[in-house]
Amino acid sequence: MNAVAYCLLRGLEIAGPEHPAIVSAVESLSYGALAARVAQFARGLREAGVDVGDRVGLLMLDTPDIVALHLAAIASGAVAVAISSRATPGELAQILAIAQPRLMVVDAEFETAAGTAIVTAAPGTGLLHRDRDLVAWKARPAPLLAPVDRAPDDPAFWVMTSGTTGQPKAVEHHHRNVGICARYYEEVLGASRADRLFATSRFHFAYAIGNMFAALRMGATNVLLERWATVPSVAETVERFRPTVLLSVPALYHRLLDAGLPQTLPFRSLSHYVSAGERLPPQIWNSWEAASGYPILDGLGCSELVYMVIGNSPTARRPGSSGRAMPGVELRIVNEEGAPIQAAGVSGRLEVRMPSVCAGYRAVGDRLDAPPQRPPDRFRPGGWFATGDEYQRDADGFYHHRGRTGDMLRVSGIWISPSEIEDVLAGVASIAETAAVLGESEHGLAEIALMIVPTVGADPASAIAAARQRLSQALPGYKRPRRFEIVAELPRTATGKIQRHKLREQLRRHPR
Repeated sequence: MNAVAYCLLRGLEIAGPEHPAIVSAVESLSYGALAARVAQFARGLREAGVDVGDRVGLLMLDTPDIVALHLAAIASGAVAVAISSRATPGELAQILAIAQPRLMVVDAEFETAAGTAIVTAAPGTGLLHRDRDLVAWKARPAPLLAPVDRAPDDPAFWVMTSGTTGQPKAVEHHHRNVGICARYYEEVLGASRADRLFATSRFHFAYAIGNMFAALRMGATNVLLERWATVPSVAETVERFRPTVLLSVPALYHRLLDAGLPQTLPFRSLSHYVSAGERLPPQIWNSWEAASGYPILDGLGCSELVYMVIGNSPTARRPGSSGRAMPGVELRIVNEEGAPIQAAGVSGRLEVRMPSVCAGYRAVGDRLDAPPQRPPDRFRPGGWFATGDEYQRDADGFYHHRGRTGDMLRVSGIWISPSEIEDVLAGVASIAETAAVLGESEHGLAEIALMIVPTVGADPASAIAAARQRLSQALPGYKRPRRFEIVAELPRTATGKIQRHKLREQLRRHPR
């Protein structure tokens, strides 16, 4: 099989060559035009020396070209690796050290960063430019799109993530992983070729990649946003392209709600709103439904599984919950010993069994001719995968998120390492020590809180001011704490480890 044949060629057959496959402010492509472009890019990749199994890195804006190139790499038998445009130079170097791509394709504004990272981490990698090389590929007559036959368990694409370690790693997905791509859309949302799906997440996220495969499999239309989503850009896109399904994250829904957009005609014309990435607070759910007439259907997905695992549906939903098991998904909650918990209302670790579980992880130093890593704490016997989430199930079968089993921070679907924040503040004269934990804003959204122990004699306000200044210089906005609290000391175990759960409980007892 080949994932491109399974999705794009089937969509072409269902929708026809003139039906829109991708629409965006930059360019729109029909199914026939998209298939032709994928064929052009696949030929270009082969001529550039890309062979079966090679990695192709994509450091690009979200235009139809990144979708076509992602598909072209897979169609050629290579492995597509989409990379965040917000990756720091250090993160980009680590990503390239993991992927060791045969070829990197970049937009002009990322050329310097990509070139520097290649020199330091992946020497010998070819570097192509979208505005020059891809334009030349598109100028040539398109050959017939003929995806290379691959085994179901051959790699097709990687999703880059920091996961639960704070260090970049690749989640490896195989061609077979697209087999379940459309079930949530068709069986839960009732979507078809007539729908227009708009995922606000950038294309390097599994959320957007999975949405792309689903749209193609159904013959539906995928709405693209070139850059990171803002309230004005999302509002403009909804008004211009009139999507029928919006897939986003709680923080963006909250900003759209504050801007008064749910009650406008373009937003009230949508059929479904879907949320994932973090728990959707009930107050946002209820306020959105009151304003738009439609609920936001909260759910759970992750990079290792690509597609929706748990979700609310139009006919079975409960504010504050993640919903129920989605089609093709088995769920269980287990205790510390790994035994299934049958009783309702008891928290435990969530484990999932479904056809799209990833093959494993790739990290810096791994041999790429060896199988990916499969840590036993994540890949459980019997095909079960531990998501790293704490859940409990109520008497009606709805699953309720209760936090993470580890200490990583997840805000708007992005993983952030506490140590990355804490290390920035090392050496600040007025600060003795810090701990970053996940709290909740006054609206119930996840936010990073920083607990600060001032040095003896230091003014607490000065310590907070110093922390804010240093963090603003060292970290991008999405990694900075939103809440700062002064504490006399950090609770620790007998071996000296910070007891972050006690700090989280302290924040819950004293909401702001």
